Amino acid sequence: MNLRVFLTFATCCLTLFCFAFTSYAWVITKELKKELAEKTTYVKKNPKDPEAQFELAVTQGYTNHLLEGMSSLKKVNDIDPQFKLEALEIYFNKVLEDPNDWKLRFRLAFIYYFNDRYPEAIRELNNVLIIDPYNVWAMGYLALLYGYMNEVDKAIAITKQALKVDSNVAALHLLLGEGYAKKGNGWGAFRERLEAVRLKSLGY
Repeated sequence: MNLRVFLTFATCCLTLFCFAFTSYAWVITKELKKELAEKTTYVKKNPKDPEAQFELAVTQGYTNHLLEGMSSLKKVNDIDPQFKLEALEIYFNKVLEDPNDWKLRFRLAFIYYFNDRYPEAIRELNNVLIIDPYNVWAMGYLALLYGYMNEVDKAIAITKQALKVDSNVAALHLLLGEGYAKKGNGWGAFRERLEAVRLKSLGY
């Protein structure tokens, strides 16, 4: 085998290897697109309904609309400051009725987070991962909560785990960048933030 043939063969093998082991960007499913559209429409028709705003916020949270989700969550509190307390019982009972529905557990986690009850929120996000082990959004919010609790090493480890599932989610790179910044790793923080900007510009 001459050098040119060998190099061509090696290049093809390397390309196939990279293709096989590259993480693909998270893509919203038709089901999630429909859910997001329905929740958005309902909120437009019922802008003063705190539960509608909350439902939209959570759906935005697991459909790559994180900033919009945080904004919707704030609107819930603006409409009805008592909702976050009342919703604890509502969503806890919903989870009891259907414990294998990861979306319900995601909502209960958000309610716990909304009430600053981080350990319970972490428990429910871990329950989401028992049901759906590759849910990068649950991993991302776990990392976020550990960051709030100043457990930065754990937050970084979970974010890296999520990036192994999908390395093309901008929000995860941003989270990792914030973790590196808290640890004093300026170059790592800069690199991850830059990657987050790049991916965000591509719609990820």
